[in-house]
Formats: sequence, structure tokens, C-alpha cells
Amino acid sequence: MELLRRATGRGKVADALEWIAERRRLSAVPINQLLQALVAASDAGLPQSGAALREASRAALGSTLDTSADLLAIDSITVPDRYERALAELTSRTRSGSLKDISAEIVGAAQDANADVVETLGLVAGLSWRDLRDRSAARGTTLPGESTGPWNSNQVVTAFDVVDEVVSGRRRPQIEGAVAAQPVELLLTPGSTGWETVQSLWAGRVPYATLLTQRAVGGAWGAHRNRTNNQISSLMVERLLEALDAAKVPYWSTEGQRAVGAKFLAGKAVKAGRSVGHLQVVTRTKVDVPRMAIFVSVARDGGTTRRSAATLLKLPAELVLPGAAVLVGTGWSARGESDDLVRAFEGRIYTERTLDDLAALCARGVGGT
Repeated sequence: MELLRRATGRGKVADALEWIAERRRLSAVPINQLLQALVAASDAGLPQSGAALREASRAALGSTLDTSADLLAIDSITVPDRYERALAELTSRTRSGSLKDISAEIVGAAQDANADVVETLGLVAGLSWRDLRDRSAARGTTLPGESTGPWNSNQVVTAFDVVDEVVSGRRRPQIEGAVAAQPVELLLTPGSTGWETVQSLWAGRVPYATLLTQRAVGGAWGAHRNRTNNQISSLMVERLLEALDAAKVPYWSTEGQRAVGAKFLAGKAVKAGRSVGHLQVVTRTKVDVPRMAIFVSVARDGGTTRRSAATLLKLPAELVLPGAAVLVGTGWSARGESDDLVRAFEGRIYTERTLDDLAALCARGVGGT
């Protein structure tokens, strides 16, 4: 408990705990050592220890990484010309030379000639590829794993029917008083006539103000971020590995030039027959004795934090090594589940700001000799 007195300048542990609970200024001590001392105080049932641990946890989990501020894998974004060519392929096959005459047969022939056709039509209906697959599956048809195919006629018919139902306004709301979802440019166009309106918007170009409305109701870059979320975690793992390399700590990891498989990693840290998520790194000695299991999780919003925390809280009981968690993103510091994680991992909770502290802990040989 000496660390608590040193951090606060108080002579008694009870006063130190109250000082921390009141968010008063602390002397410079490693935040994770402070957390470990507070976990011990809480386990001992000392008054104010729970409140002090909660406030210290908030400070420790103050990740500044806003996952909405950066974009990854921008080279994977489909450029507008590809959608333009897909629509042109469709209209080249209709009698009127417009989308008014579109049919499942035309879609199938166009998809054979241009692999972007069906995905483009999904976007016309405001459906991501995942949305289109899920709605088709609900009708008993499994679409190809990738939008590029290969496609059979039944898959094309089902996918087009899902799209046509949305564009034509045939879909009925599931909740009384609601409106069936449509793309905002169709929903807010007075007297929308489905495919005729789509043709008009394509030919005449959608006004810029409509684009801004779409951003307001749908969010910017949401689908792209969903596709690239795992890359944020990978980047954080690479930063952790850089810190471990600088501290000369040997490790196994699912990332990096010497990457190993998740099953191999679990075999070093987890009880036999168990599998765990978020496990990215296991530190080791120079003679390959495992020392510490490190988990990495990224969360921006409360929902993601809640789901990830539910998984992480189960992990320490599955380990045969001490564990540590790197929690990145603005969603962690305000959640009650984060307090439980501090206790579960015995204070070994870090963010992108304290990776060097984690590396230093590993270098001291925690969890092995």
C-alpha cells in the first residue's frame, strides 16, 4: 500500500483511497502499478477502494484513438467509374436503353459481362453486399461468397427481387407506424416511380445536397470502416511488437514478419482444448518458455465495448499464463465493464499510450523466469 501513499502524499491508506476517489492530483507513478495496488485494496475490502479503482480505471483507459478519424485500405474502395460502367452495361441490354426495363434476365446477362453489376444494384437499393446476402438468405437462397460470383440463375433472380422490392417500393414496413427503408434519394423524391426515378437520377446526376443528406442519415465511410476494422487492431499489434522489440522482449504473435497461427498461440497460453478471441501476442523467454498472454481490442462506441468486454472478461480464467489487455478507442473509458476488466486482469490494462509500460513489464519477466 506504500505506492498509494506515495502517489497521493497522504499518510494513511484510507486517506489515499479517498484522495484518488475524489480525482485529486497524483504524483507521477506508473498507472498500472497504481491499478494493481487498488485491485489489492479492493480485494481487501478497504473503504473507498472501489470508487478509487473506478476513477483510476477511467484515467488508465483514456485512449485518444478516434477510429472515425483515419481511413485504412483506401485502395480497396470501388471508384465511381466502375459503378458507371456497371449501370451502362445494364442499360445497353434493355429495349429502351434505360433502367426502366430492367429484369432478372438482363441482370444475369449483364453480370456475366461485368462482375460489378449485382453489387452496384444492391447499392442502388441502399444495401451493402452483406445486407443483400442476408436478405437473400432469408428467402432461402445463399448468394456467392463474393459479389463477383460465380452466379447461377436462381441467385440472380433472388438478389434482383430483393433489390427491386426496395427500389419499387413494394416492401412493407414490419412495424406499425414505420416506413419501409429506401435510399434517401428515393424516399424523399416526391412521386418516386422506382426504376424510372433511378434512371432519372443517374442520367441527370444526383444533386450535391442529396449527397449531404445521405451522409447525414447514413454516416460517412461507415461501410468501409466496417470492412477494415480488423486492420486497426493489426496496426495496434504492430505498434505493440515495436515496443516489445525495443525492450528486447521475445514473443510469438499472429502479426509481423514471424507471424504464427492463432491455434499455435492459443496452445502456448490457454488451457487445453480451449480457444479464445483477441489473443494477439504471447511473450516468452529466449528459450521459448511462455510468459504473458496479451489481448488487443479496439472499440469506439458503447455497443462494441460491451460486446468485447463480455468476451475479454471470460479470458483470464482460461489462461495458464498471466494476461494483459490493450484496450484502444474512445469507447472504453466510460464503461462500467472496463472496471471489471481491470480487476480481471489484475491491473494489467493498457492503451496505445502505455505500450512502452507494457513492454517494460514484460522485460521485467512477469509471468516467467
